[in-house]
Amino acid sequence: MLSRPFLIYPVALFFVVLVIDKIFLLPVFHGEFLQAGNSVFYHQRRVLAERLVQDPKIKETKLAVVFGDSRSYPYSEMGIPKEKQKEWSLYNFSGPQAIPMYSYFWLDDLLKKAVKPDFVILSLSPEAFDDSKGLVNSPFLRLACDKECRDFVWKDVPWKDRYEHWLDQVFSIRAIELNMGLFISRLKSGRLKEYKAFYNKEYQLINYTKGDYLMYATTANPTEKLEKDAVRISAIYMRSFQMGKSQLPYVKAFLELTQGKGIKTLVVWPKVYGKYFKEYEKYNIKNVWWSQVSDLSKSYGAIPYDMNEESKCDLFNDASHQSVFCFVDQMKDIWERYADPSGR
Repeated sequence: MLSRPFLIYPVALFFVVLVIDKIFLLPVFHGEFLQAGNSVFYHQRRVLAERLVQDPKIKETKLAVVFGDSRSYPYSEMGIPKEKQKEWSLYNFSGPQAIPMYSYFWLDDLLKKAVKPDFVILSLSPEAFDDSKGLVNSPFLRLACDKECRDFVWKDVPWKDRYEHWLDQVFSIRAIELNMGLFISRLKSGRLKEYKAFYNKEYQLINYTKGDYLMYATTANPTEKLEKDAVRISAIYMRSFQMGKSQLPYVKAFLELTQGKGIKTLVVWPKVYGKYFKEYEKYNIKNVWWSQVSDLSKSYGAIPYDMNEESKCDLFNDASHQSVFCFVDQMKDIWERYADPSGR
């Protein structure tokens, strides 16, 4: 090899890249390194948990806690019927592309901190149960799961996500999913301080309330846009849907906790746009996925709530998310029928 030095160059370059990559192991890139979207939400939920634990109001009111993915963002105290708003506090721990593992760990953590909700909404989407889509590693393992958590779930992590996680350990820049476009934009405009929560406007907006994010789906878009969006989202999430094995055990573990603590629980299947729902029908989601979730919920005393059947509101921000204008009536129905039916 010494007689052919050009063969050394790729090896040397590889080690140089590894050394530079280790810069991203520095503490500044972990904990509070807010880019956009996912990292902002997952950091805010940790702050929200501390706020909930220290909130004196929860000792004076009934407590509702929401878990789920982005389809659950609009569950808010503002949606509770006005005559009952003074009697309730509501905290929303839903997260972008959040899977049942994430919901289970937050509920378990809150219960260990002596926070016991009176009512829980667990919102579940079939896309989160398809292990081939890589949602276990990103964002869950990357942004929400520490070493203790990884040790606990590792036996249930699909091989593809294990491999992706291994690559994250070898190449640190992968794990933080550095958004170069955002970095360059902030660098040019002198806004690098926005990597800190105190200066991050997106974080401030999310952190203003108790976890709900009403700004996410305030638009009710026209049919033409929704039709195109249904095609786009179907190509991402519903191309060759496969019911995986990693998440159902955590739905079961979640329900075991709520049953054991006597917490009233509603398991919600969020409503999606009609053309996108046809993709659900194509893969027989109701029988392949929802029937299992529904039966499991009932076996632990929880109530399954199929919003695709229950909700009459047909306003959508995109094919996967209802408009927030739908949630006032939906929450009124939930509170009057399930959370606090005494007022009916």
